[in-house]
Amino acid sequence: MRTIYVGHGGVASASLLMPPDGETRNAIVTEIAVWPEHRGKGWGSEILKEICRDADAEGITLMLSVEPGPGGLSAEGLAAWYGRYGFQRALNDGTVMIRLTQSSTTR
Repeated sequence: MRTIYVGHGGVASASLLMPPDGETRNAIVTEIAVWPEHRGKGWGSEILKEICRDADAEGITLMLSVEPGPGGLSAEGLAAWYGRYGFQRALNDGTVMIRLTQSSTTR
């Protein structure tokens, strides 16, 4: 699984942290960013779908912290967006979300 995903000439990107041991089957999505003038075109969704496909293919659980960026979705909007891709709230405060590996029959 890659740690950097870039789309549309660098206008949209995502980064992940992977454990150095190479055996732990999880990754932290640290950022998904789209230049403000290009938001709403589905490019962030495109990158997140690719990350989820790669994670499923390799049996990797994804984790992230819901932290809205300037000019982006609200915390609730961002959590709902991640929820559309299989992420679920891991803590009562809703800031941490997790996505377990999904088989092709559950997607």
